Amino acid sequence: MKSLSFFTSLAAAVVVTALLKFLHLFHFVKWNPVGYSKSFEMFDDTNVYLRWLVLFLVIWAISLVIYYISILTAKVPVAISSIIFGIILAFIVEWLISDATMIKTIKKTSIPFICIVVIGVRFLMESAIFHSKDQPIGK
Repeated sequence: MKSLSFFTSLAAAVVVTALLKFLHLFHFVKWNPVGYSKSFEMFDDTNVYLRWLVLFLVIWAISLVIYYISILTAKVPVAISSIIFGIILAFIVEWLISDATMIKTIKKTSIPFICIVVIGVRFLMESAIFHSKDQPIGK
């Protein structure tokens, strides 16, 4: 079960990071996915690939947490819980990035970004519940 969660969250992190690069490349989001480096002084003069690697590792850690949390929500239909959790997560990320009020954030949130987050959360939750039914944690 542990290797399944490891590789499932790894796959989700790779895809989400690649799609964030795609969104940034074609200007679907108004913010830079690696723009966090401006607030941390230790990343000011680092290579852009290192910044993307750090972002990938953070997304991977968040994916692992979502994977294990979703096992706890196995009784709720995945279609409902993943959409709700994904939309809330997307709004929180946009709110933290933009430093605006929540109402302004909701109005300016990127629809492609919400879709990517919801698809990633849906993949993680569906996989976690499927794996937990196939191989329960107690085994």
